[in-house]
Amino acid sequence: MKWAWIENGKIRDVAHNDPNKIYHPDIAKFYDTQVPDDAVNDDGWVNGQLVKPNPPAPLASDPPMWTADDVRLGLSLAEKVKWDNDTVPEVKTAKTELAGSNPEVKVKEVLDFLVATNVISQASADKVIDIKKNPVSPTIPVTTT
Repeated sequence: MKWAWIENGKIRDVAHNDPNKIYHPDIAKFYDTQVPDDAVNDDGWVNGQLVKPNPPAPLASDPPMWTADDVRLGLSLAEKVKWDNDTVPEVKTAKTELAGSNPEVKVKEVLDFLVATNVISQASADKVIDIKKNPVSPTIPVTTT
């Protein structure tokens, strides 16, 4: 057990040692409550019981931002040729839609459009989403002949 200074239903401070050994007597007298070892400053103290505060809510994160380069990573070589050279009007439209760094919902719509118009395969669309959700360092397999 530790000794703590309780003020207004909250642990103001927990002494790291016997308060009478580390503080002047005028200060040590405030460390008059024994608290569990897991008590920390700013924990609540209500009716002789430790009350841990609720953890802060996670911050709302922005939706993932997508670029044309993100999409290109998941394409097959033949699809990259269409993508890089804008050989079909659907690619130009898709790149225009992605130019504003739109959220994932929009990229899904763009990928579905490209699949429906046979510009890319469903496997490539799935790979694009997977790469963005689970980024890994690209590796190049080494083969010897």
